[in-house]
Amino acid sequence: MSDETTLEGTVAALRAAFDAAFAAPAQGARRDLVPLLALRAGGAELAVRVLESAGLLPARVVVPVPSRRPEVLGVCGHRGAVLPVFSLARLLGLPDAGEVPRWMLLAGREERVALAFEAIEGHVLVPPSALQRAAGEGLGHLPEIAELGGAGRPVVSLPSVLRAITEHRPGE
Repeated sequence: MSDETTLEGTVAALRAAFDAAFAAPAQGARRDLVPLLALRAGGAELAVRVLESAGLLPARVVVPVPSRRPEVLGVCGHRGAVLPVFSLARLLGLPDAGEVPRWMLLAGREERVALAFEAIEGHVLVPPSALQRAAGEGLGHLPEIAELGGAGRPVVSLPSVLRAITEHRPGE
């Protein structure tokens, strides 16, 4: 068998697979899966429900502002608005890992805030059965554990974090 015959066979197989992909009926979005953003804040591996957030963007220049609240990093500009920027790690009561926040998660509907964190580790879709209530009396902003890759990862409740910001209750 010559290399040309093998190449023709490979090309034919690739062409058939390509054509078959377009011949199959379109599949809609899987509504039975929960989209999560796996991230790292304060050195901890966490997850956030994507649908609780209002967006994600690379860290912006943060201008420090005076505040009595240690979780306030300052303000930044986004689409013509000034957003308060909070450290997600500090809001969760996590130790300062010494890493510079490289990402901001937008939260809130009318009053937007930016929650700064260190790293994105991935976007995953999990079945609802992969989410379990956290043990104990609820852990404030971390009421669920997601089973990701054989390990549990706390899931941050953005509504809970926003309530703490607006009600001035750090750490909950």
